[in-house]
Amino acid sequence: MGSPDHSDESPDRREEFYEPPPTHRRRPRDAELTIFNFEPGTVLVRGSSGRPRVGLVVNPIAGLGGPAGLKGTDSPDAAERALRMGIEPTSWLKAAEAVRQLSDLPLYWMSARWDMGERSLLEAGVSPDEVVPVPAEPGPTTREDTVRAVRLMLSRDIDLLMFAGGDGTARDVMEAVGESVPVVGIPAGVKMFSGVFGFSPRDAGLLAREYLLGRASLIRADVVDADENSYKAGRVSIAYCGAMLVPRAEGLLQPTKQIVNSSVEAVRGAARYVVEELIGEDDIVVLGPGSTVSEVARELGVSKTPLGVDVLLPSGEVLRDVSAPQLRSLLESSPNPVRVILSPLGGSGILIGRGNQQIIPALERCGREELIVVASPEKIRGLRELRMDLDEPLRSKFAGFIRVVTGYREEEVIRLK
Repeated sequence: MGSPDHSDESPDRREEFYEPPPTHRRRPRDAELTIFNFEPGTVLVRGSSGRPRVGLVVNPIAGLGGPAGLKGTDSPDAAERALRMGIEPTSWLKAAEAVRQLSDLPLYWMSARWDMGERSLLEAGVSPDEVVPVPAEPGPTTREDTVRAVRLMLSRDIDLLMFAGGDGTARDVMEAVGESVPVVGIPAGVKMFSGVFGFSPRDAGLLAREYLLGRASLIRADVVDADENSYKAGRVSIAYCGAMLVPRAEGLLQPTKQIVNSSVEAVRGAARYVVEELIGEDDIVVLGPGSTVSEVARELGVSKTPLGVDVLLPSGEVLRDVSAPQLRSLLESSPNPVRVILSPLGGSGILIGRGNQQIIPALERCGREELIVVASPEKIRGLRELRMDLDEPLRSKFAGFIRVVTGYREEEVIRLK
């Protein structure tokens, strides 16, 4: 895809841009330049204004469907349903976490209004230099708002665009950007199978930092999106949408999801081992998404929701496709031990934080020893580590070396980062 048409963003319309009110501003940014201490020889990527111009766009409802067990928020009523469950929006906070990794750099920040970016900058302690007039008024936002905000920023010659959302947001950003400027995706959605995201919001910020300090090259990364209706029905139907330019730095950029041809015999053996030796009679068993975990469920004698989170109780009752609030309520009412069974995504090795956000209450309850990871040898071959996208204190709680069941009485030890 080539550069978008910005004919409607001519110079005579720049009066639409406004400066944030004085209450949002710190002292003039130029007065702060003397405090920056970088390595000798470090040179920032330079924009037309002398300071690199970084744009930020946030999808305010991204990720709401994860804890709600809705598989995404593409459908019109998904966000409302999640909010009624008590799920709080977090995409603006994830964007703020990414921005914090850049807060000491002398950048020219541009954002969309309110929850679409401005709020995240202020939360990170950064005063926006320009705020584009999108959305037009407070309230629910649309994909058209995302596209328009990005195009306005492009008309102002940004050098890098950061966006917070999931694969649907990435697709909308690509519609506006094409391959005209580099982008960094801040993972804040549900699925996030595209290769334009950092492994975590912090990693996304560090990835942008590496690029702005001239230490990262650019690559063309795939934008893909899973059909949400198929996904809700338990089928992963991934469509290639195009590509965008992204910085590449070791250990910060997640690869695109890959379909791995796993050994059926190994997966069945692993499932049998988990059921026979790793699960107790009194355990509450939380079964994560995916075909590998479905094999464990089959060994347990239950039929599993393919891409949802199910719970097997000691009584034999199965709670299907639970949300985070439902899981939290269940665990608060039971003293039984908890076992969580998960399998990483093929290609990226991400174990937690992609399509399984509803398991958080179970992770709060159990420890690393109660987390059972199952994967075929093919799925973890070539992976130096598994990844998680968790907030503190859970991130520190589960970081370290874990066992991965790869067959009957066969395990490998791998780092969870």
